[in-house]
Amino acid sequence: MTEEQNKDVEAGVDELEKCKQRAEEYLNNWKRERADFINYKKDEAKRIEEFLKFSTEGLIVQLIDAIDGIEVARNNLPESEELKGWINGFDGALDKVAKFLNKFGVERIGVDGEKFDPLLHEAVEVADKDGDKIQEIRPGYTMHGKVIRPARVRIIK
Repeated sequence: MTEEQNKDVEAGVDELEKCKQRAEEYLNNWKRERADFINYKKDEAKRIEEFLKFSTEGLIVQLIDAIDGIEVARNNLPESEELKGWINGFDGALDKVAKFLNKFGVERIGVDGEKFDPLLHEAVEVADKDGDKIQEIRPGYTMHGKVIRPARVRIIK
């Protein structure tokens, strides 16, 4: 081989090495982009799931306000044989609504006899400053573990 042919071969080998390096770089970049895209898809799926989980929150809060009115009406009915059918009707309707809310992950916050928790309760009255127990004034609710309406409570002894 002549010197000129050797130079051409060396130039071809150098060019081949550069092409291999570029191809490897492109492949690594593609792999990174692919991994980023897969992570993006997972994050987007989680975001959509969270959105759907709480998309009914506003409607549920309004429904809870209506439930409060039904409960007040039910509690103000005097206990008598004449109104027993009405009372059973109110109780049945409230049970159905509670089951409906449970399907959406809505649960009532337990209150009576518990200690005050500012994350779950809103103190609207203090009957005893040294008290550590609470009494429910208005029920509170959580939705999938998130407080959507804190329970209004009275602090008692």
